[in-house]
Amino acid sequence: MNLTIDANSPLPVYQQIMQAIKLEILSGGLRDGDPLPSIRDLAKLLRVNPNTVAKAYYALEAEGFSEGRTGSGSRVKAPPGRQDALRRAMLEGELRAFLEKAVALGFSAADVTKMIEKVGQ
Repeated sequence: MNLTIDANSPLPVYQQIMQAIKLEILSGGLRDGDPLPSIRDLAKLLRVNPNTVAKAYYALEAEGFSEGRTGSGSRVKAPPGRQDALRRAMLEGELRAFLEKAVALGFSAADVTKMIEKVGQ
């Protein structure tokens, strides 16, 4: 699992952790039943407080992306039949944030369309 934290991101660290794990699940990198790293191990790897990782894991569990088992850690719980809708929602959220940033920087819809076409070539 490739997980990095961007200290300059306005997104809280626990949400960055959640987003990275969701991306791994929805892209097929993590499958149903796969173990997630222990809270301590992931906190040490990312150099964050274990409480931050725990908060991310509890939120993932509340959203149905994992399940915690006392004494054996957390495991992936891939949402059955909802992966396409969840992937689409995740991409739409990223796109919305990108477009809001583009508008704030003064770009028009036509400018953004031209950039997308250029990058897609």
